[in-house]
Amino acid sequence: MRLTLTRSGGFAGLLPPPVTLDTATLPRAVARRLERLIAAVDFFSLPPTLAARTRQPDRWQFTLSITSDEGREHTVTCDEEAASEPLLELIRAVQLATRQSSSR
Repeated sequence: MRLTLTRSGGFAGLLPPPVTLDTATLPRAVARRLERLIAAVDFFSLPPTLAARTRQPDRWQFTLSITSDEGREHTVTCDEEAASEPLLELIRAVQLATRQSSSR
């Protein structure tokens, strides 16, 4: 499974480069955790956009694109304050896995 996460907004509107992970290259425990979180949030059924009613200044916006091993693709863009806690947990897990894989 391939995951690409882009973050924008925040203080000064910083735009760090997107991060991409392939679960086939991650430690098995990390890959399984990401797969469980994707299933728990029912990612492929989420709407393409989750926007806050009123956008708060200095809040993050995330775009997460996932391609399954079967070729199923889906992208969700969400405001930090509009995302569910399970979706935010998935985003944090992708960020953590990215930091762990780059430190190896």
